[in-house]
Amino acid sequence: MNRKWILPVATVMLVSCGGNGRKQPSVADQAVITPTESPLRAPDKHTAETDPDYLGTYTGTLPAADCPGIRTTIVLTADSTYTLHMEYLERDVVFDEKGSFEVKGNLLTLTPDNGGRPGYCKVEENRLRQLDGNANPISGDLADHYLLRKN
Repeated sequence: MNRKWILPVATVMLVSCGGNGRKQPSVADQAVITPTESPLRAPDKHTAETDPDYLGTYTGTLPAADCPGIRTTIVLTADSTYTLHMEYLERDVVFDEKGSFEVKGNLLTLTPDNGGRPGYCKVEENRLRQLDGNANPISGDLADHYLLRKN
């Protein structure tokens, strides 16, 4: 064989055989898959901010320090306003509030029209979880009772 053909033939053989061996993927080639993700399915980017199915009426009885509970209804409307109705059980106390709301990610911020302190909830699937005054989850024995379910 002529020597001028050795280099091109060797190059073609190396290139064409390169895919047959097992190649270890580099760190850059590897995808990081969390336990909730599948390599065949994209991660869920669903948030209340991107999907307005959170609009509607939520009801439930929230814990209270001095009565059996507070029957609570929040109505979230498409014009970014809300109404809140709170009825203290076994007391003659009813509280009504109106205001506007904003959603960022899954954080719902309720701002009363009367200039009062804002309230915070986490938007979950068909429910709202009340958060504390700093927008943190409520902890303790009654933490799971700070939920309002969508009607």
